[in-house]
Amino acid sequence: MPSIRAGAASLGVLALLVTGIAVAPPAIADPLSPATGARPSTSGNPTAGPGGVVYFVDATGGNDSNAGTSPAAAWRTLAKVSSQTLAPGDVVAFERGDTFTGSATISGGGTSTNPVTVTAYGSGAQPLLTNPGGWNMLLVDAPYVAVEDLSFTNGAVFDNADGVGIRGPKYERSGAVAITGNGTGVLVQDSTFTDVGVGVKTYGAESKVLHNTFQNLRIAYRGPDSGIQTSYGAIGVSVNNSGVELAYNDFLGCRSTNSPYGADGGAVEIEGFLYSKDDITIHHNYSRGSQGFLEVTETTTSDVTVSENVSDDYQQFIAWNTTTTPSGYVVQNNTVIRSLDSATLFDWYYYREAGPSPSASWATIQNNVFQTSGKFGVFNFPHDHNLFAPSVRLNYALGAGDIIAPPAFVDAAARDYRPVQTSPAVDNGTTTPSATDLAGNPRGVGLGTDMGAHELQASPSTLGIDLVTDGGFETQTAISAGTTPWWSQGGLTYGVDVNAGKAHSGLDNGWIATSGTGWGALRQTVAVSPNTTYRLIVWVRSSGNVNNAWVGAKTTTETVIGELRHGQAAAGYTRYVVSFNSGANTTIRLHAGLYGAGGGTWEQIDDVWLQQL
Repeated sequence: MPSIRAGAASLGVLALLVTGIAVAPPAIADPLSPATGARPSTSGNPTAGPGGVVYFVDATGGNDSNAGTSPAAAWRTLAKVSSQTLAPGDVVAFERGDTFTGSATISGGGTSTNPVTVTAYGSGAQPLLTNPGGWNMLLVDAPYVAVEDLSFTNGAVFDNADGVGIRGPKYERSGAVAITGNGTGVLVQDSTFTDVGVGVKTYGAESKVLHNTFQNLRIAYRGPDSGIQTSYGAIGVSVNNSGVELAYNDFLGCRSTNSPYGADGGAVEIEGFLYSKDDITIHHNYSRGSQGFLEVTETTTSDVTVSENVSDDYQQFIAWNTTTTPSGYVVQNNTVIRSLDSATLFDWYYYREAGPSPSASWATIQNNVFQTSGKFGVFNFPHDHNLFAPSVRLNYALGAGDIIAPPAFVDAAARDYRPVQTSPAVDNGTTTPSATDLAGNPRGVGLGTDMGAHELQASPSTLGIDLVTDGGFETQTAISAGTTPWWSQGGLTYGVDVNAGKAHSGLDNGWIATSGTGWGALRQTVAVSPNTTYRLIVWVRSSGNVNNAWVGAKTTTETVIGELRHGQAAAGYTRYVVSFNSGANTTIRLHAGLYGAGGGTWEQIDDVWLQQL
């Protein structure tokens, strides 16, 4: 249940010592995630659903003896809201600009087509709900309730007065919006959560948390638990049941340093033994300065999709501990940045009891961009078509379509992680089920899907004039150091497969092979225009022991102007795309090569295409 445990705790302390940062980064509006975060309104009055009634609540001018059915006859307190059993179509509307202290329980409930709604009315800032020292501000104990356009601060905390640590009703109901197991189909959207221990805690199946902002959170609990000093909280969303969707949220500074570990918290936690947690989707969210993105603890969970998110946080991207048994996680098209921490991105650590060791069935990792100085993972989860910055400590071989190269963001210093045209993320991903990227733009623009959470919208989808001579190896039948247009570099063996059934298209392809080690490449010199952007496309198939292969372009003096490293290709050919600017050069050298790994290393190359963009 606590967000950082055992060995993971020391990383939070290390980050504090190395960076000197004692508090979460300030919460600021992020113009680079326009599709995420709360969308508060400043005016408007709600209408009831079929058969429902609007109940108004005015903290300054209301009276609990009123009928509550008009602004002039508004109720005054959260306690009055708790006394009402709500029916389908009913609305509870809090006056904008007012502050309401305490907690309200929402009982009764709506239907999937006619929910109960808890929202705002009037004009001004979002209604503010606060409960200093309290477990929650809204306890939703009813199905099909929509909580919309509210603000929550200073609450969702608990102590150890009962002596049982992190367990029991105080733990289960510790969320600014706490949803019980009766809360099937509850929706929380367009609300803001600041300085709370937990933003939304849901035990309700099929609940949705959409377009909210969680910022600058606090510890919910600090004290003893099972004989050790620990902490819990600074969590944006706590998921405790199945069918939950978390999307289009901003998590800004879901982290507190008021912890025995130095720091605790995180954007999302899947936790607790009470229910299984299956079919969960966490997509199109933006997280910055949180203690981690996702932690999974004390549960069984399967079929969890984590996609189209940006995580610019501390510690792990996904961490499982020994009290959980996950399976079927799909981690796809995320951009994961760790500039403040060197923690392992996909981690597993001991907590409370021994558990199952990680296995390949836990997670599939695909189409992501990773930039960190830490390790990739504690287990070799299946991974393909990911972009790893050179600083990533890859403790496993590259998967099919995986590449190593600088990500080339628009402005990493300003946290603008969109790719530029020369980013190796562009067009090097594989197909994805998501139709849109983090910003709501369409996927698949250009030659294919981009890696990471953003899709470059300006990438051309057509091939222009090919500047490569005999890019399909259909004319040249042999290769050596002195032949043209293709020539060889290094000490490996080279050649052309002529009508051997090994080509990507046409009849022929080039190849490199060795039974030992060493460097070898097929190369071609091409004339280019200075200061112009070009796109190189190379189709490659290789033996399974290849982990150090390169495609790209260099100057005639061997300075790299655009290059990526890749590992083994898939059973068929894999396409690699390298875009680059020619700089002051009028002539460049294209290359596709590898370092032999021994034991029969080979690579086949075909359909090389260079076009001016």
